[in-house]
Amino acid sequence: MTSRIVRRNRTIAVAAAVAVIIVLIITLASCGGGLARFSSAKMPVAAPLPPFDSKFTDASVRTVPLVTVADAAWVADVAAKTGIPERVLAAYAGGAIRLALTWPECGVTWNTLAGIGWIESHHGELYGAVIAPDGFMSEPIYGQPLVGDGTMNIPDFDDGNFDGDPLHDRAVGPMQIIPQTWAAWHVDGNGDGDPNGQQIDDSVVSAANYLCFSSDTMTTAEGWTKSLWSYNQLDSYADDVRATANEYAAAIGVH
Repeated sequence: MTSRIVRRNRTIAVAAAVAVIIVLIITLASCGGGLARFSSAKMPVAAPLPPFDSKFTDASVRTVPLVTVADAAWVADVAAKTGIPERVLAAYAGGAIRLALTWPECGVTWNTLAGIGWIESHHGELYGAVIAPDGFMSEPIYGQPLVGDGTMNIPDFDDGNFDGDPLHDRAVGPMQIIPQTWAAWHVDGNGDGDPNGQQIDDSVVSAANYLCFSSDTMTTAEGWTKSLWSYNQLDSYADDVRATANEYAAAIGVH
């Protein structure tokens, strides 16, 4: 049975109005604009950790490609139920497992990572792009320059090396990470030795590490909200991620 989420994903190509809204969200300084005081603290349902090889340890899970970490049958089944592209879901699931082993007090879940990925880039499919089997974007995704005109004003951090803009920063890739955050938290998630913000595994683990750094734990409403506010300083942003994460949990029967 086709879920409502599957049907929603199939409308991407014609949903121009939605794309405009997503761009507005992206331009409000995704992933690393700093933390302001948030007005409410709520969290989504925490979807259970996907099944994985019990032999993985803190050390060993860092050495394997993220796409191989979560059980493949689980990924295929949940992708069909949620409408999340299978290759992308493997990254969200692998990221949650990796952080459960390397940063267990954090508690970031795959459905929260998926909620962020949907809001930021429609799982890498914004503007008709796709994430290829190797995890790289078919076309790079960049947010608008953060020049202070309806966005935060963030002058260039790295001579445009990460985001291609030598004057102002902008968010990069499927998880929309800004240069300062990438510089501090970039990770080689796919094992090719070259962390890349336009590669889903690298992007997801880097984003997850930053979320975990931003609060003591994401297992409480206050901690979850604090982490989301470090990513984007809008209550409406946290609300949208929360609602999307809850939809994904509900699609697999978790309420």
